Amino acid sequence: MALIQRATAVGMLCLAGAATAAASAVAKHPQREVLADNVVPLHYELTLTPDAAALTFSGKVAITIDVITAAPTITLNAVGLTFDHAAIDGTDAAVSLDSALGRATLTFAKAITTGRHILNLGYHGTIGRTTVGFFAMDYAGSDGPRRTLATNLEPAEARDLLPCWDEPARKATFLVSIDVPKDRMAVSNMPIAQVTALSPTTQRVRFQPTPKMSTYLLFVGVGDFERIERQVDDVKIGIVVKRGDTGKAAYALDQAAKLLHYYNEYFGMRYPLPKLDLIAAPGEIEGGSMENWGAIFYSQNHLLFDPASSTEQDRQLVFLVVAHEMAHQWFGDLVTMSWWDDLWLNEGFARWMQTYAADDLHPEWETGLQAAAIFEEGKQADSVPSTHPVVQEVNTADQAQQAFDPITYDKGAAIITMINGYVGRERFREGVRRYMRAHAYGNTVDADLWGPMQQAAGLPILGIEQDFTHQEGLPLVSVSRDSRGTSLVQSRFADDPATLAGVAPQKWRLPLAVGPVEGATHHILLHGTAAAPQAPPLLVNAGQLGYARVLYHTQVFDSLKPHLAALAAVDQLGLLNDSWAFATAGDAPASQLMDLASLMPAGANPVVWDRLLDLFEQLDRHYALGARRAAFRRCVLGLLAPMVERIGTRERPDESSNLQILRDHLQQVQGRMGDDAVIASARQQLGEHAGTAAGQRTALNIVAAQADAKTFDALLSRAQETPDPLEKAHLYQALASVADPALGRRMTDIALSNQVPAGSNADLLERLARRHPDLVWEVVAPRLEDPQLPLSRAQRWRIAADIAGHSSELQRIADLEAYESRSVPPEARKPFLESVAAIRRNQRILNRVLPEVDRWIANRSATALGTP
Repeated sequence: MALIQRATAVGMLCLAGAATAAASAVAKHPQREVLADNVVPLHYELTLTPDAAALTFSGKVAITIDVITAAPTITLNAVGLTFDHAAIDGTDAAVSLDSALGRATLTFAKAITTGRHILNLGYHGTIGRTTVGFFAMDYAGSDGPRRTLATNLEPAEARDLLPCWDEPARKATFLVSIDVPKDRMAVSNMPIAQVTALSPTTQRVRFQPTPKMSTYLLFVGVGDFERIERQVDDVKIGIVVKRGDTGKAAYALDQAAKLLHYYNEYFGMRYPLPKLDLIAAPGEIEGGSMENWGAIFYSQNHLLFDPASSTEQDRQLVFLVVAHEMAHQWFGDLVTMSWWDDLWLNEGFARWMQTYAADDLHPEWETGLQAAAIFEEGKQADSVPSTHPVVQEVNTADQAQQAFDPITYDKGAAIITMINGYVGRERFREGVRRYMRAHAYGNTVDADLWGPMQQAAGLPILGIEQDFTHQEGLPLVSVSRDSRGTSLVQSRFADDPATLAGVAPQKWRLPLAVGPVEGATHHILLHGTAAAPQAPPLLVNAGQLGYARVLYHTQVFDSLKPHLAALAAVDQLGLLNDSWAFATAGDAPASQLMDLASLMPAGANPVVWDRLLDLFEQLDRHYALGARRAAFRRCVLGLLAPMVERIGTRERPDESSNLQILRDHLQQVQGRMGDDAVIASARQQLGEHAGTAAGQRTALNIVAAQADAKTFDALLSRAQETPDPLEKAHLYQALASVADPALGRRMTDIALSNQVPAGSNADLLERLARRHPDLVWEVVAPRLEDPQLPLSRAQRWRIAADIAGHSSELQRIADLEAYESRSVPPEARKPFLESVAAIRRNQRILNRVLPEVDRWIANRSATALGTP
């Protein structure tokens, strides 16, 4: 309690700074849709009375404000709320609403004087069914239907819950009370301060006051919950789950306890709240999970680990998401970006920190190596016309919603990884600690982090950071050899080089390690052009810390191939990822990728083989039924055979987690490629309920993908009958991979219904679109504007873009553009450009990459037969 009192006092001391920051933001960015800076919110005293059965709620909020400039009106944010009364210091106000801007204006008979006042508002609203704002999630309990109520308020949905100044820099303290049934648990950001009986069946739960924080971090939840908890570093950590799920909470509690201690040490500042709850939703929430301060809300698969049915991949996923959201308790909650254009300070850092913590606490997982997949997501998004600078211009709430993308998360994490590697672990951590000490309970822009970092490191970090965060695009380093030696030339990579026509040349200060395949590397800061210090075989960007693609011209690439087995796993991944990107862009033939696949040693790192399986699956999606696909699948099974023989078909007691994950993925790919023995074994294992939990899940995925109508119906019955939302989710996810188009059509209708776990509709539709993009589009597109569709507005935009982006039909571009012009505001359309680029990439794969792969397969077959 003393600690939180100290935190609240610090928060109050920072109020003047918040007012100054808000005023500065309005002056510097006149296009932003932000509230006027004449009123500063200091404290909210909120009481909520939800009616879960009717899906309505009423609220009362007393807001302590500081009026900076006398005026007869006060404007704040409110969406979907009906005001019952409004008054300031006992003087009533008239209320007018602006639904377009999400604002309510209170007009008084005379100007409100400067100084402190209390604004009292009474209102009511509806509880939604999509998982943003204030919403309900239904599931089957052990003795009947259950309903959980919860909030998910980032970036701009707090205004759906209460009238407020809903901007990240308008930090204030909160005192929350909520009226709930006595047989339900209420959870919020802080511990419970008092419980008061209201009737024989209801009670009012009042929580302790919060430190100063942004509105989007507020959380309230009500449900049939149970909690398990542990004390760590004077903080009570709890895992809150639906009744009956405590057995699935132990792993998350154990990892959260380790992470809290680890983060306290790393940041040099202890977690400042007296408790930290990690709460499992009975389904999925939009955004995956949400870092509410002291009350993190997780999609169920991000927190629950069932020893009876979860896999090693589930284990790692739970750790990574728990680590990500807990990192936000410092980066995002304690120190918050001033506005959404610096969102990467929250998300890029948390994405990086989840990997960093995993490498320290679970080095056996090689999470840093697995993070190459994260960086690839960022690089792909950075290679198409829809890209944007990491520090981007955000003016509206819709644009803020769109900012949660791979550039912010994945490119952001890649840049932080690069700078951490350039600076060194200890100096980087010292820079982070300085930043935390300087800005606790406040708001920042990116220079506030990188200035102290440069001081701690004594290196030109600000220039590097500016190059990579304030200009868009992915550096391309071309490596060529001639009589004068080997040269490195920097330019910009594009997924479709034609899109760079007319774009001015760009340069980045790019840290790179360059050296021979075997031997010491030389570190350079490439800014344009340089001569390589060694002759081929030469490895550029050794260790893959530099955020760039490396294009080896043919002679240099060929000199590397014989040394593939000697390369570090991370550099094998770099070659694979770049070769795929260059094949789809037309910068290099697909034969280079296939050469690498054929040369990959059977004993290569499981993470490397796992990536190869992904690439084989991507190619397979584009083949139509027929002889070409059959030849490709035979070839893939042949390339995999040595690795299959090496790792075997059964788990061994001493094998690594990553080898188990690889085997599960491998068998699913074998099933996809038509390996009859693997498919038959999966059917037998699933029918007999034999093998490990991971084996059962793998068998389920294989059988569901190959299902006929009878098998589909049997699995669907299992999904419908189980009361467990997590098991239900596993079954529906497996069915969403069904290959049969008619069954895919049925599953699309199911994914659009309320049969599936709450909040899982969008995920299931995206999974279906990987197999059947045009079929899914034809079903979903006519319903995108149906108000009964269980998707939020932002989810509708995202799912439309995702479904279309899996297609190779040019008609989808026209369809997407028609939907966009009809239903999407101009400021939220950038992601649709990425989908158009994806469709055009799929066209190039069909028209150029697959024929190149076919020729490679034919040549390989001819060589094997001795045919010239």
